[in-house]
Amino acid sequence: MVVASILVAPMAQAEFRFGVKAGANISNFIVEGENPKLDFENASLANFTGGLSLEWIIWGGLGFDAGVMYTAKGTEYKVGDDLLSGIYTELLGTESLMKATVHYIEVPINLKYRLEIPVVKDIIIPFVYAGPSFAFKVGQDVSFGNNILEDTKVDFSNIDYALNVGLGVELFKHLNVAAQYGWGMGKVADTDMEILGQKIEGLDMKSGVWTVTVGWMF
Repeated sequence: MVVASILVAPMAQAEFRFGVKAGANISNFIVEGENPKLDFENASLANFTGGLSLEWIIWGGLGFDAGVMYTAKGTEYKVGDDLLSGIYTELLGTESLMKATVHYIEVPINLKYRLEIPVVKDIIIPFVYAGPSFAFKVGQDVSFGNNILEDTKVDFSNIDYALNVGLGVELFKHLNVAAQYGWGMGKVADTDMEILGQKIEGLDMKSGVWTVTVGWMF
């Protein structure tokens, strides 16, 4: 009975809330490793994110944060300044190789800590969180700088998973403003690309995403 009382007491103080949030992210599909045949430069793209949020604070400001979010991640690949890249740009009149945006339903699951200072907690509560997210592909938009690349195969993975770390503030017990960075942990896509007779393969692309959101907790 004593053990049960110790376990149940924190649960009685638990606080469960749900809400909505929306925001923007700046993402990039980062090519890891070097390909000797072509020098790539990545340009980040801005996209929208939004969805539902759940919060379960168990005890002393410590709890969990989860959600179901629509999010889009993408990048634009441009040629660099090596010899092959210069020939490509001169012949085709463009330096853009490919622009890609992948649409996901993302499920983040975070451990969260709210710093509830008694004097000001009704006005402002800082918080931090970290945890994994799992993004399930629902669509993709891919365009190329020139029709010479129309036969290029880009197969984006059906699932992208990442590790997120973020911080934010809750204002007046309802309004949440947060910023986070997500490190992609899995390979985003497989490519089969040929440019001017040079086959480009073995690219290891991983996502990197900065996200800022504004939410309202009920």
